[in-house]
Amino acid sequence: MKKYKVIVWGLGNVGRAAIRMIQDKESLELVGAVDVDPKKIGKDSGEIFGFPKTGIVVINNIDDALKLDADIVLDYTPLVRDEKGGFTPSAEAICKILRAKKNVVTTLPIYYSQVTTPDLYKMINDAAKENNVSYLPTGLLPGAYASYIPTVLAGLMGRVDKIVVQSGEDDQHNFSSWVKVFGYGMDPDKFPQDKLKMGIASYYVSGVYELGERLGFKFDDMKIEHECFKAPVDLHPIFGTVKKGTISGHRFTMTGMVNGEEKASLIYVHKICDDVAKVPEIDNKIHIEGIPKTLDISIDGMMPLDESYVTSAAPSVNVIPMVVDGDSGFLQALDLKVVTPLK
Repeated sequence: MKKYKVIVWGLGNVGRAAIRMIQDKESLELVGAVDVDPKKIGKDSGEIFGFPKTGIVVINNIDDALKLDADIVLDYTPLVRDEKGGFTPSAEAICKILRAKKNVVTTLPIYYSQVTTPDLYKMINDAAKENNVSYLPTGLLPGAYASYIPTVLAGLMGRVDKIVVQSGEDDQHNFSSWVKVFGYGMDPDKFPQDKLKMGIASYYVSGVYELGERLGFKFDDMKIEHECFKAPVDLHPIFGTVKKGTISGHRFTMTGMVNGEEKASLIYVHKICDDVAKVPEIDNKIHIEGIPKTLDISIDGMMPLDESYVTSAAPSVNVIPMVVDGDSGFLQALDLKVVTPLK
């Protein structure tokens, strides 16, 4: 059996899940692990998570890792924006890996970029093709759950008139630094809600554009909505007390419109303490209208509190052979053969 040599860059929640998956797969071999956390550097990349030892020590320099003999880099680093809020710094880091003749799979939202950021799409696609390697953005939202799974399910329909994808996550146990952007515990009247709305839209909306393209909808407008929710009582997430009346949740709705009609929507909830504060609800549902009249699918356990990032890591790990052995350039998962679990 062919073994694919893998570097994991970014050992946070998603990286943790990927390390465990790689250990369990006969067809994969971990050859490098990179992170900037001083608590992880110099230690075994499995042992830091309480897993069996991998024999691979965590280093803090991606340039050193790129000198290793590896087929692919799994990029789970935090998203980096420029002064205008764009994703250019992250795209440049991706191109550095491609120019080192390593394939890249990432959960970063540089996704369906031919529509949302065509300049970055060209930069990445050119770098990949020039070095005969591939770039594939995957993950959950955008990615597997936001566009891949709904599009496959739409194949059961004779005609699709409208599609709505709902999901969300409970951040009460999430220690990632980016959780701060949601302002949990802040006064909603003083929180920059419009800035958050546009920032979240820039992250997730590419999944809506892909749904529209795959299902034949030519959007003439993209409607972005944001609702902010207050804590009904004092709440106690991992990062401290959130007082009653302060921000405890958000619901974002991104909808592609055609002639004033809603055609493809992604509704996503970020909140804390779902076990106590039930509103807004977190629904993992896909609703499709057309012929037949409706198709409704619920997927339980998409973002469980204890292992919430496995479903983000798994699509990026399971697709490794198709990326390494496939065509070069900027790839999309829906253009590949069906992603199934690796042995």
